[in-house]
Amino acid sequence: MQGGELLERPKEYIIEAEVGQLEVDTFEIKKGSKKLFSTKRDVFAETGPREAHKSVCFPDFALLYPCDESYRKSAQKINRALRPKEGQQVQARTLANLLEREAEQIAASIVKKAEGILEASGFHPNGAIKSQKKVFEVISKEEVSLPREKVCHMIEELNGGLIKEKQIDLEELHETFEDSNAIKANVSIDDVCCKKQKAEGRKKDSRPKEKREMVSNTVVHIQNKESKVYTALSPTVSQMMPIVLAFLLSNGLLSQPGSLVFFTDGARDLRKAIQDFFHFIPFKIILDWFHLKKKCKDLLSMAISGKAVKNQILTQLLAWLWLGKVERAIQLLREVSQESIKNHKELHNLINYLERNRSCIPCYALRNQLGLPTSSNPEEYANDLVVSHRQKRNGMSWSPDGSTSLATLTALRRNCEDHQWLLNQDLRFQFDAQADKPAA
Repeated sequence: MQGGELLERPKEYIIEAEVGQLEVDTFEIKKGSKKLFSTKRDVFAETGPREAHKSVCFPDFALLYPCDESYRKSAQKINRALRPKEGQQVQARTLANLLEREAEQIAASIVKKAEGILEASGFHPNGAIKSQKKVFEVISKEEVSLPREKVCHMIEELNGGLIKEKQIDLEELHETFEDSNAIKANVSIDDVCCKKQKAEGRKKDSRPKEKREMVSNTVVHIQNKESKVYTALSPTVSQMMPIVLAFLLSNGLLSQPGSLVFFTDGARDLRKAIQDFFHFIPFKIILDWFHLKKKCKDLLSMAISGKAVKNQILTQLLAWLWLGKVERAIQLLREVSQESIKNHKELHNLINYLERNRSCIPCYALRNQLGLPTSSNPEEYANDLVVSHRQKRNGMSWSPDGSTSLATLTALRRNCEDHQWLLNQDLRFQFDAQADKPAA
């Protein structure tokens, strides 16, 4: 480059690094009033007017603190570690913005990866079949159920301790029992809600809303027959389903013989989404026992007057449902004496809930006897670990973007994909992501 004046700009470029805040000299060449070259612009990564550049390892150092504690406390920790100059401290809002930007990139990367997998497997990005030939080259429609003899033997053992009315009859059962050694995957999907942040304070003399607005995220927990797990998250069920399908395809879970089992809370939109997306392959939907029990308890508390009466009805109801005898459970609710009912609507809601989910309520007792899961996550619910643990503390409320972003980073860490992403901006999208995490 010919001509021009070389100028030094001391400590003009700021780098936030895991070792502290670095101030770097920059140089520029000017010819008159025209800037011909600048290391700040042409060599270093571009930043905003008051923004510091983040080193490769800084996000690894800074972004995961908020998964466990508030942004304010996280910023205080980072500032104690970096010891920045006065006026250059990391602010809680800055940390939240950084996390939201990173989460957006992670979500976009997952969607892009899912679309590529679906396309390569003969699907449209929305999950619709594009090429049947391709699809049926990569999936197996073969189910693997337990032998009838084993099921009958377990029924005999169960019936030995039950009165005749409660005994299980194999011919009355509507479900099959999958072989746990030959499952494609157990998939639990649930919407988890936290309080929505108010856009502005309530106006004077205005009436408070009857129900607080909520922010919802859909969390999926996928487990293979080796008990390896993967957690994914998206704002809605419709956005989640292509990701679930792509993950199952990517990990070869649909190509092997076996059963695909979904555990849900009984939500109609979720059941419809599963049926629409997986209609081309055999699957079963099971109403998660934890959610069923909670639903019965909550609705009976609103419907029945008196704690003792409510608890007695709940105990009897759950006993029938545990045996898969839905009709008998509904009969019990219809026979509740009028003087015990304080809210007929809630009692009808519970009856309708059981009627609507009848086909998804198995014989939990027999599944338990056979060593098959009756609930979605044996090591506690994924949504508790990804969302509730951090976002449902007293007094907390969230924007939709803030809630989803924080949960996305938490899921990334739970899947042991944090190092892979933060260092390489890439996701394995595999069960064995643990292999990429450096030894402690």
